[in-house]
Amino acid sequence: MAEMNAAAFAKDNHLFAVEPKTDCPHIPIQYEVKELLGKPCEACGDTTENWQCFHCQGIFCSRYCQGHMKQHTSDTHHAVCISHSDLSVWCFKCDTYIAHEDLKDMINCLYKLKFGE
Repeated sequence: MAEMNAAAFAKDNHLFAVEPKTDCPHIPIQYEVKELLGKPCEACGDTTENWQCFHCQGIFCSRYCQGHMKQHTSDTHHAVCISHSDLSVWCFKCDTYIAHEDLKDMINCLYKLKFGE
């Protein structure tokens, strides 16, 4: 998996580095992320760009599809989710990507399941 802080995105012909937060207080103390890669959004059935909730395991589409993960967060106050596209972790309350030592094993496990490596 590429270093998250090395990722750069073009915006108005300018590049900027994404610096994930390393001290997000919203990561649940206990969580289990079941292997649900490839499952459709529970609200609309989309399979192109889904996220999985750390709190309840719900699968919902990204803000670039129908935005059902963001709606799920608003409805439930479940803040942290993982992308099934690139395995990045996002906190809606911090409004940023997060990288935390406690998440590495889970991300590595999903990486192996997704890519077979």
